[in-house]
Amino acid sequence: MVMHRVLLVDDEVYARKGLRKLIRWEACGFEVAGEANDGDEACTQMEQLQPDVVITDIRMPETDGLELIRRTVERDGQVLTKGKQPYFIIVSGYNDFAYAQQAVRYGVQDYILKPIDEVELEETLCKLAGELNRHKHAEQARREQEYVRLLDQFIYGESDSETVEQWTELTGTRADDPLTYLLFENNKPNLRVLDNAQEEGLQAGKGKNFSRVVQSVLGRLYPSRSYLHLKEHGERIGVLLTAEHLRPYSMNLHAVAGQMQSCFAEMGHDSVSIYIGKVCYEPLLIGHAYRTALKAISYKFISEKSGIVLYDDMQHESVQWVHTDHEKEQELLTLMEEQRVQALENALNEWFSDMRTAHYAPIAVTSAIHQLISAVLLILKSAEANVKEIPSFKPILAWQAERGTLAEARQLLTVFMLDSARKLAEQRQYNHRGAMTKIKHYIEANYSSNISLRSIASKFYMNPVYLGQRFRKVYGVYFNDFLLQLRMEEAKKLLRQTDMRVYEIAERVGFGSSDYFATQFEKTESCAPTEYRNRIMDEG
Repeated sequence: MVMHRVLLVDDEVYARKGLRKLIRWEACGFEVAGEANDGDEACTQMEQLQPDVVITDIRMPETDGLELIRRTVERDGQVLTKGKQPYFIIVSGYNDFAYAQQAVRYGVQDYILKPIDEVELEETLCKLAGELNRHKHAEQARREQEYVRLLDQFIYGESDSETVEQWTELTGTRADDPLTYLLFENNKPNLRVLDNAQEEGLQAGKGKNFSRVVQSVLGRLYPSRSYLHLKEHGERIGVLLTAEHLRPYSMNLHAVAGQMQSCFAEMGHDSVSIYIGKVCYEPLLIGHAYRTALKAISYKFISEKSGIVLYDDMQHESVQWVHTDHEKEQELLTLMEEQRVQALENALNEWFSDMRTAHYAPIAVTSAIHQLISAVLLILKSAEANVKEIPSFKPILAWQAERGTLAEARQLLTVFMLDSARKLAEQRQYNHRGAMTKIKHYIEANYSSNISLRSIASKFYMNPVYLGQRFRKVYGVYFNDFLLQLRMEEAKKLLRQTDMRVYEIAERVGFGSSDYFATQFEKTESCAPTEYRNRIMDEG
């Protein structure tokens, strides 16, 4: 709890000491910041201590209590309070109407007669504490609004010399003090598949929660520092650091950011990136500090291990903004289609390593990943596979460089590519089984025609050898044996149920030669067609 400060002014030491012991200062929300023997000494103390309340005697040698109050209220230059005027409480042993009149004119809060009634004084102090709290909160809100207004003007290039003057007066800084701009980015893991409600909740609370985390970290590092207003920049949180934040670390930005990273880690946030703009020595360059912090984001994946990117360290490094390695992309697609799992994982590791070495900007990494995903989806679509059945599809599609790491992207994409390879294999197997069913139905409907493995393969746009292999794998019988079986079953039926001649039956079931038909019939039934018919008739 922040205590309000009170200054005791009385030329009698025992009176000051007695007042210290008499009042329950802390319970009233106050602490005694100092004491003064007379008005002149009080002037000096007020300048140094900046008290919220002054309790003063009236009659004192040299400068009395009323003169002290007059100087403060009329601002004649002899008491400098930096725009902050304290409340006054007069404690006097004289019930003098003239004194009371002057006290009222100067806005004195209370006029208390000696001997002091501690209950009366404590009631007055408690009321003052409440009023001070309200005023301080209102003033703090006003100053913060003014700070935000001026900061926006600097960032967006709407500032001038008048803005600088207002800034230095508000912040108490010098016009040539060092400053820089920081951007914090929370690389939250995205390895789970969220339902719509979960995802909406995460999106709604994400920025607010991270902002509180950043505020907590800055509060731990700078517990008594003023003006650390956080500003949201899309997915990131920004803050301006000035001399009072930098000098305790001897202007070492790596030390500042490193300490912040340690605090984030202690709070369970070990994947925060910090981008630091150029250190400037003029408020008019705050916009430049902000823009260079934005530029530092381009080097995110180069410094991903530490999570700290200083523009000054990286400004001379080249960055690749466009993904151009289409040969590598084609290699990855081929390995996926061929289900060469280990080779695919190795190639993906190499692909991401190459992007890091080539200094790919985050937008280029995102573009490369989405381009590869699109190619995979086209392959899956051509095989009529249902992409929604791939569990890793949603996470990789939702991955964004703005809140992700290259390691996470590699992991997500690897899982997606392997899942896609399995799905593609399953779908192709299903498709082939469906194709085999169509081919089987075609054979059953057309066995009496002059068909062969080659003619059917041509009709269904398949390789004859592959078709033969697939047919045997699916139905457990060679194509020619299946076709012969169909023809023999129909021939036996015709022999039993009709009086057609053997050559007519041979032609009906697809044989061009009755002799060949008779030979094949005898092989399968161990008798000639005529013998088969006679046996059936004799049994009947």
